[in-house]
Amino acid sequence: MFDFDDTVTEKGQYEPPLRLRNALVELSQKMPLGFCTGRQWESFERHGLAELLKGIDSERKKTFLENLFLFAENGAIGYEFDAEARKFGEFYRVEWPKELVDREYLQKTLSEAIKDYGQVYDNAHRVVVVMRTNLHDVVDRKVEDVYDLSEKIYEVCLKILRKISADFEEFVHVGNSGIGVIIGPKDGDKDEAIRRFGEYLGKKRNIKFDDGFRNILVAGDSPQPGGNDYYFLSGKYGTPFNVSDGDVYNGFLKPVLGAKGERLVHSKGSLYLVKKLLK
Repeated sequence: MFDFDDTVTEKGQYEPPLRLRNALVELSQKMPLGFCTGRQWESFERHGLAELLKGIDSERKKTFLENLFLFAENGAIGYEFDAEARKFGEFYRVEWPKELVDREYLQKTLSEAIKDYGQVYDNAHRVVVVMRTNLHDVVDRKVEDVYDLSEKIYEVCLKILRKISADFEEFVHVGNSGIGVIIGPKDGDKDEAIRRFGEYLGKKRNIKFDDGFRNILVAGDSPQPGGNDYYFLSGKYGTPFNVSDGDVYNGFLKPVLGAKGERLVHSKGSLYLVKKLLK
């Protein structure tokens, strides 16, 4: 189970590199493969799935799609790919916590508050609130500048949510991916996606798991407090690996190290993990 941006892709890029793409297709021939991302399914289909499917022969493509699962909007919605219908079909959805604040009201409030740094991406996501930086579509932008704007948006979000309720974290989580910020239901974050993935595979494919679903390998790049992989890589469920260059220790999380003990990050770290699984 992989985060997508800066985990399956290189930092600041949108498509996975060829070697990792091929390795992921090979892995899908052996086992179910899940992607957990802040993107909505349409964005994943355009920028993720379309790239992964390039050049695959029909038989391998069929198996890949049969083993493909998407956990979109930071885990708020789970999809299995329906090969016959040739589209993603939901198998769970977590609702927005209306008791905290109306989602549309929050989007309007944030849109005004973050306008110097970014904008609310409000035309596609079904559950969560997503904000992207003003450098989102700038081709020659510096990745560091994107991360700086994303951090500013994150701080504004916290300030506004604290005004709404001092206990807002009882209802929603706020995650900063570095390229944008996402606000989603507390019970619909990426840790919940791991649990739902394991339960679904247990029921539908009779795969055995322990209570922590430890035989689900989980890889992401934003494990720091406030990062959008904080819960994904917390160790509550799955066996988590960190493919960022930051050091976060929670008793479960492991860095990815090469043969000489060197740190492997982003797509290189994910490629190393996939190759280990393919042996």
